[in-house]
Amino acid sequence: MTSSSRDVAPKEQTRAALLFLLPAFVLIAVFVAYPIVYAGWLSFFRWDGASAPAFIGLDNFLRLAADAIFWKSLGRNILIAATAIVLQVFLALLIAYCLVRIVPFVSRLFLFFYLVPVMVSEICIGLLWRFLYNPYFGLVNASLKALGLGSLQRGWLGDSATAFPAVVVVMSFTYLGLYVLLFVAAVRNVPESLYETAEIDGAGHFTKFFSITVPMVWDAVRANALLAIIGSLKTFSLVFVLTNGGPNHASEVVSTYLYKAGFSSFEMGYAATIGFAQMVLTAAGAFVIFRYLKRARGGSER
Repeated sequence: MTSSSRDVAPKEQTRAALLFLLPAFVLIAVFVAYPIVYAGWLSFFRWDGASAPAFIGLDNFLRLAADAIFWKSLGRNILIAATAIVLQVFLALLIAYCLVRIVPFVSRLFLFFYLVPVMVSEICIGLLWRFLYNPYFGLVNASLKALGLGSLQRGWLGDSATAFPAVVVVMSFTYLGLYVLLFVAAVRNVPESLYETAEIDGAGHFTKFFSITVPMVWDAVRANALLAIIGSLKTFSLVFVLTNGGPNHASEVVSTYLYKAGFSSFEMGYAATIGFAQMVLTAAGAFVIFRYLKRARGGSER
């Protein structure tokens, strides 16, 4: 085979690969890249969605910098992300370890129950939990009354002190099953010989979990932590259905505030500014967490 014929094959393979990738590139360009660029462009304008946009320069960004509701909403998103690391990622890893190493005979049954919320629409889950939180006939208040804790009954979603914690509980319940499933697959791939050696040395489940399981599935921990953080910073559906950011912005997050600015106040330019800032902050937060987890893995290996 001559050198020219050897060069032709890689070129043909490259062209074929690009041809197969072209539909994906087109979809990304139309539904991801273009909206991002358009939102960045629109953030420099005042627009109500109907009349012609009016260029206002950096006014929307200056307004955003002084917007207390936006920063409080962003703070709640960050708190949701921090809670997700504990109540979703770490708890899911602990549950996955128990299902694989302690009670493997019921793992399939429990996985089914954990995955039910993942398979159901978030809108349906939100409506279900609104019924459970109902102050008059909801299961939460009825259970408290049956346990003799009637003094703790309240309108969970209508009380500014409990609306946001109630939403966080629903989010943790909804997404926990997905991370349990991902971690079960990771824990099952840990070599059995490592656990056998640890048992010979007299190690218990606590030692095996932190000394073997966590280091061996650290890549899965990092990936799931990133998923949880990104999802927490852009969460919308559950908050919108449960409280719509109320009462009095007590459970407002960035996405619901963006929705109200664009579709209730008809300030499309300002809504685009909120969305653009949300995208930048989410990307920056994901990058920082990814670098931190990578460095933590490197330190543990040393």
